[in-house]
Formats: sequence, C-alpha cells, structure tokens
Amino acid sequence: MSDKQSNKLRVMHVNDTHSYFDESVIALNCESVDKFYIKCGGFSRLSHQMTLLSDEMKAEGGNVATYHAGDCFQGTLYFSLYKGKANAELLNQLPLDGMVLGNHEFDLGNELVSHFVSQVNFPILMGNWDLSEEDQSKGQKLKYQDNVLSYDTEREIANYMIKHAGNVDIAVFGLTIDKMDVLASPDPDTPFLNAIETAKKTIEYLKVNGINNVIIISHLGYDADKQLAESISGIDLIIGGHSHVLQGDFAGIGLETIASYGEKVNNTYIVQAGCHALALGYCDLEYSDSGELISFNGRNMLLLDDIAYQDKACEAPVDEEKQKVIYNALNEFIGAEFCTKDQKIEELLIDKYRGEVVRLSQQVIGHSSMDLAHRRVPNEKGQSDIAPWVVEAFYSKAHQVDGRVQFAMHNAGGVRSGLNQGAITYADIAGKVLPFAIPIVIYSIKGKYLKAAIEGAIDNATNNGVIGSGSGSFPYVSQLSYQYEACNPAGQRITEFDIFNSVSGWEPVLDEQIYYGTSTAYTIKGKEGYAPLLNKEDEVITTNLSMADCFIDYLMHYPNLTKPKMTLNRYNKNSTAII
Repeated sequence: MSDKQSNKLRVMHVNDTHSYFDESVIALNCESVDKFYIKCGGFSRLSHQMTLLSDEMKAEGGNVATYHAGDCFQGTLYFSLYKGKANAELLNQLPLDGMVLGNHEFDLGNELVSHFVSQVNFPILMGNWDLSEEDQSKGQKLKYQDNVLSYDTEREIANYMIKHAGNVDIAVFGLTIDKMDVLASPDPDTPFLNAIETAKKTIEYLKVNGINNVIIISHLGYDADKQLAESISGIDLIIGGHSHVLQGDFAGIGLETIASYGEKVNNTYIVQAGCHALALGYCDLEYSDSGELISFNGRNMLLLDDIAYQDKACEAPVDEEKQKVIYNALNEFIGAEFCTKDQKIEELLIDKYRGEVVRLSQQVIGHSSMDLAHRRVPNEKGQSDIAPWVVEAFYSKAHQVDGRVQFAMHNAGGVRSGLNQGAITYADIAGKVLPFAIPIVIYSIKGKYLKAAIEGAIDNATNNGVIGSGSGSFPYVSQLSYQYEACNPAGQRITEFDIFNSVSGWEPVLDEQIYYGTSTAYTIKGKEGYAPLLNKEDEVITTNLSMADCFIDYLMHYPNLTKPKMTLNRYNKNSTAII
C-alpha cells in the first residue's frame, strides 16, 4: 500500500434499491446473440464490488466514500414481510458513509422511519427535513437520534458532514423531495423545506467558513438535480436517486441509454445508478491542493453472473459456443462487470430472511389464462388489464369488512406491474403487482366530491389544465361508471357518473348524497389530484389490510383470471372514447 496520501476521492453510490437484496434476472443482447438472460446485481455482489473498488483506491493512497441516494423501502417481499428490519440489517453490511431517505421510506409514516434510523450504523443525510417541532408525545422521536443530519433551524442550513480527500475538506449533506406530503405519508409535525433554498443557504454558509467543496446526496429526481446544479454554483457532485436513471451507454447490450455517466451542468457532475441493486456507480474525484476539482472519471457497472441462459427462469443455459461469445462481449463492454458474491451477506439472507421469501414465491394462489398488461392511462391498446382486477379486490374485501362500502377507487401508480399467463404466486402479487405495503381505508363522501376527485385525478395524470405529478394518478374504480371528456371546461369533464346498486342496478351519483367507499391510505390524503377526497364526511377507518392482502384474498376465492377485467369507464382524450 502506498504511503502517499493523494487528493483523490473515490465515491461509490447506489439508489432506489427497493429491497432487492437478491439477484435479479435481466434480458440482454449483443452483436452476435440476439437475446439472452443473465443474473445481475443484489446486495452480495454490491458488497463484493465495493470492497474491490475500495481496496484499489486505498492502495493508491486515495480516500473512499459510499452513499445511498434513497428509496430502500418497498419493492419486494423482503419489505412486505419484514418492513424496515431487513433493510437496516442488509444496509449495515455495506460500507455506507451516509444515506438520504426517499419518498418510499415515508409511505407508512414516521414511526417506521424512526425504527429504521435507530437500527442503522451510518448517518442519515436529511438537510431539508425540519425536526425542530416534532411532537414530544411520540415514543421514539427522530429529533434526538444522533445519526440524523437534518435541518439546522438556528443557522438555517443543512447539517453536514466533512469528508477528506487528502488535504481537501468536502462538505456532504443530503436533500430529499420537498413536496414529500404529495408523494408519501410523512407526519405533519416534521415538514420538508425547499431543497434549492436550503442548498443555497448551506453553500453560502460553508464558503464563509472556508469550505468550498460540496457533495450533495439527493433524492430529488434527475431533472430536479439538473435544476439544482443550474441554480447554484459551487457543487462538485450530486449523487441522485428517485428517477431510476442508469447513466451510461448501454445500447451495445440492449439497454436504454438516457444520459452519459456524470452529466455536467454548471460545473457540477450529476450521477445516478439505475435501480434495484443491479448496478454500482463509482467516480474518482481528484483535487488540487487548493481544492479545485481537476478531474472526474467513473462509470456505472452492471454486476453480472458469468452464465447466460435461454430462458428467464434461468433453467436452460445457452450452449457452450454462445457462452463464450457472450462472455467475451460482456467482458469487453465497459458497463458490465462479472462479479462474485459476498458470502457473509449470502449467509445472512439464508439464515434470517430468504426462507420465507422463497416459500411464498412458490405458493400458487391463482391462475391467469393470458398475459395481463398494466397501462396507467388508457391508450390505443386499451386500459390496464390488471388494475380493474385489483380495485375489484379492494371493493370485495372492504365490503366484507363494512357492508356499507359501495365502491372502490385506486390510482394506477399503485399497481406496479402486470401478470404473465400461467400460475400466480403470492410473490407475484405482494412482490411485483402490489409491492407497496400500504393499507386500504374506508370512508364516506358526498357524490359531488367523489366526482371532482375522479376529474382531478385524470387532469393530473394527463396534464389537462394543470401541471400534473405523473400518470400514476389515473383512477381505476369498481362499482362506478364515468365518462371523462378532456375538451370540456374544468369542473365539467365528468359527463356521466353512475354507481351500481345490487337491487336496482346502475343509478346516477347524486351530488349531495353520501356514499361509502374504499381507497388506499395514500389516495385518501388527497394527493395528485385527489384533493376533493379531503371533504370526506366521517373519520377514516384504516384497516390492517394491505393492497396485496386484498388481492391475495380475492384470488383465494376466485383463483382464475380468465380475461382482462373491463370497466364501463370512458376516458375521452380527443373525440374518440377509449374503453
């Protein structure tokens, strides 16, 4: 090992791992082989590759730092079963110097976050999270947890840590989505402050105190990271998350190319490493003794097994000749890295967590006679095939809990994938279709507000007269029928609106009549165009049933999905209704 201490810092980073502790299977191609499947990523490979990269840089006399840019919660059965416990223990196995929390860490409120934070052994970088007025009656408060670097209300800056690159001091702080209450369910007593304003004040403070080098760990999203870099000078590096952007040219192996690694905006390098623990990003920053960033080099690397398969189930390896061709092609490809597994992490997963995940992955609960695709907003191919089944399951279960329930409504973004033809397992539902452990709720509301919520949700999903937050708000319903006319004036776009009565059939929804329904704890908070639901009548009943619980229960009673479930709803974006 070199005795010379250089001004180099190797920064390794991941983001949006979403409880993907095990390896995944991805489809690739290369010039000589059209399509093949290969195992990729997982925490065991991340750990092994981090160790190799760290040892390499330390041997050169440089320093190393590793960060997670948020959204470790949700996504697989590991979260559905163990909530944050498995996440904390697995993340503790990685050499993390810090992590920013993403929106999915707050899906179930602050209590789960507090338990997670208390279990991890690295700093939580949350520079625009104000904990100063946290409710003192709470059992486990975040305000007093030493590893949380939140907003400093006295200095009006982000609390930060110092990382050294030889003789250079680099301030590191975190920023997360400031409109967190729109995307998740944080407690109202711990607000999120404007990210750009917090960054500006923090960087000004640092400069006054002689610190001119800054790294920001961000869960703002790729476009917001670019806006942050454009708005503020003096940031060396933004390590981002939320958008699942795998930077780098991966077209040569059949993956989408979005941006080059380390996109430079206003002399700030922006990096992001995809999602689901498939890839590890790293960049080498070299500074002059005066703190000038004189070089930046790095890449994202897919962490691959060295055996290719003909099928997604990885049961049939490609023949020996193709194996050689694929191996050589991937070995020469700069974005791929053959990587073994860290056995310590493998043993931890086997001993404590994987057994129950595997058992449920093999538990068949239903069957689909065809592929059921998921399309958030109806298009020329039609509506989502799977979302109507999901919302029917919500209605079925909620009506069992409370016989007054007359309808169900769910946002399209709460459904994360379709189903393939064939057997449906517990893991397909709880790990893929409905991986977010969010409960359903029961509430009552006047017809006029329900109507306005459906219009608002579609407006938001389609940017019709508003700047929407994404297509995920599009509403799918059960026991309701509506017609949406996009060209009509705001407030007049729902032209037909009926509810099903088991005795008399379809009846018009009346403005002043109160109806009982079910949605998720996410939707009922009025997010993403659903604000009229805030006019609900009575106290909301939060059940102990998750979205996946409802669909799994439905399949236990009705195990055969024989066709896409159609609805009577019409979304008329131009002049032709799409049913």
